[in-house]
Amino acid sequence: MTSLRAVRLTCKKWNDLSKDRSFLKKQIVETKKKQLESKEIEVIMMRNFRVYLTSIDIHNNVDPSFTPKGTLISLSDDANHHQVDNVSRVFHCDGLLLCITKDLHYRLVVWNPYFGQTRWIQPRNSYHRKDNYALGYDEKKNHKILRLKDNYYAPRERICEFELYSFESNSWKVVLDVSPDWYIPSYNRGLSLKGNTYWYATEKHVNVDFLICFDFTTEKFGPRLPLPFNATESPTYEDVVTLSSVGEEQLAVLFQSEYTLMMEIWVTSKVESTEVLWNKLFLEVDLIAISSHFQFLAEAGSFFIDQKKNVVVVFDKDMDEATDRDMAYVVGKNGYFKKVDIGEEAYTSCFPLVCSYVPSSEQIRQLT
Repeated sequence: MTSLRAVRLTCKKWNDLSKDRSFLKKQIVETKKKQLESKEIEVIMMRNFRVYLTSIDIHNNVDPSFTPKGTLISLSDDANHHQVDNVSRVFHCDGLLLCITKDLHYRLVVWNPYFGQTRWIQPRNSYHRKDNYALGYDEKKNHKILRLKDNYYAPRERICEFELYSFESNSWKVVLDVSPDWYIPSYNRGLSLKGNTYWYATEKHVNVDFLICFDFTTEKFGPRLPLPFNATESPTYEDVVTLSSVGEEQLAVLFQSEYTLMMEIWVTSKVESTEVLWNKLFLEVDLIAISSHFQFLAEAGSFFIDQKKNVVVVFDKDMDEATDRDMAYVVGKNGYFKKVDIGEEAYTSCFPLVCSYVPSSEQIRQLT
């Protein structure tokens, strides 16, 4: 799978074979098997408005290594394909990436990096940089995009409109145009798992926090789902709550208190659109022992966990220096802590974001 681009360019027969579904499924199975056996972890990483496939090797006694395996580019003949690099957000679902460009009109493109397919999505009206998005699919594997438009200047009084785009019909429709009794901060990145998308949300007039799930089959939001940390320690605006996935079946949440700087990582034992159950606490670390001001940013703080080594890797800006350098913080039990510079000077407005990536033979439905 890592050589698919070169394979396609070899000759017409290899190009045709690389698109054969049975061939691709076999390669995907082998790729996933190698990922499970490998000491390295492959993730999608966004830095400086570019998206990379990155291999991460977490050693026991030396600094972790972060090796870009290549910038994700389009193989499409689409004249707009070069603009995919100009990305402000990225969202992963089922081997597909939803990228939001940071050009003047904030356009959307769905992208399969292994096939090199892209599909640009036209809005009903103009996009806005504060809009929130999700990519998912229904029970028939029809992919859809959810767009949340809101009055972001008044977060507790906002009037929401939810639009849904269907790849099958190539059209948008409004699925909810009244304000719910909860809100999702614009910087809050949803997490796709098994076709549905989960967000950390807050009740408008009471400081109560929970998970909310959008079911792409019913095209509705489900009931409020519990968070694992104590309700009496409900997060404030300055607390950090961010979601990640563990494989293809589990959800993880990172919570860091503004007041104590304690960081907790929890992992689900069951996750469905109407029910979430949490395992025991995966990791708890007192970050005040590292620095009295060591707090991740709510806009950043994306992470993944390595269950084999019992560590969490959090991506953020440099906490100790007055620079805009992107950093990875590897935190484990018994005071284990590593701070790794992951690249050159970065843009102030672009936070390093990471999400798990599982290759898929799923192809983007193209317009006819």
